[in-house]
Amino acid sequence: MNAPDELRQLLCEQWCSDVDIGKDAIGWRISLPLTESDGDDVSVWVTPVMGGWSLRDCGATMMRLSYSMDVDLLTEGTRAKVLSQLLDENQLELRDGEIVCTAEEHSLGEALMRFGQTSLRIGDIKLWNQNRIASTFYEDLTEQLEGIVGVDRLLKDYVVPNVPKSEDYPIDFAIPDLHRPLYIFGVLNNDKAKLATIILQHLRHSGHQFDSLIVPSDIDQIKKMDLRRLMNAANDFVDSSQSTDALEEKIRQRMSA
Repeated sequence: MNAPDELRQLLCEQWCSDVDIGKDAIGWRISLPLTESDGDDVSVWVTPVMGGWSLRDCGATMMRLSYSMDVDLLTEGTRAKVLSQLLDENQLELRDGEIVCTAEEHSLGEALMRFGQTSLRIGDIKLWNQNRIASTFYEDLTEQLEGIVGVDRLLKDYVVPNVPKSEDYPIDFAIPDLHRPLYIFGVLNNDKAKLATIILQHLRHSGHQFDSLIVPSDIDQIKKMDLRRLMNAANDFVDSSQSTDALEEKIRQRMSA
């Protein structure tokens, strides 16, 4: 027996021994040799259908996520886009809280591996680190704005002249040479939403005339009360930093006024 055949046999023996198959009221439960963050194996339920198999996780993936995050956040915004992309890339669907797919009889093994890997990747959504997001959000937003406005015209950490204590109320980004200066705030989280609201209110109470634009990382991540206050204080919004066309249109409208 040559080396490739021996290796194939060894892998088949070891992998097959690690796969647990049981029967319950739903169907055949296959526990794959893939481990979730809570230590449990990834389980997939399979039932025969015409020409192949139906695969489902019986809601296990979303249930695990619900222990550490609000899964309703996955229905809109950036996380929804990531989830949809993961499912589409692996030919899976999210249906009534369950991940499902079908597989032809000869491709069951491949479908099971795709299913298991996708379940693990979806579980990683809860591990997104806020500091890591912050480190790139403001860098990306700066690059976007410089591309629209120009490096020389966009001022960062702008201190408004002739406003009392303005050094305590810096502006993220400013285009001050307009008829009404435009102040742009990047809002990553609730704390920044509150701070932006305070700065805007201070400037208005001082009698300063300006326009403002809010660019959140993900508007769905801002609490409703904080978002309402910020919307009342600001002139305009885009729903996220990914709305590049809307962001450019709103800025250019003010630059041409």
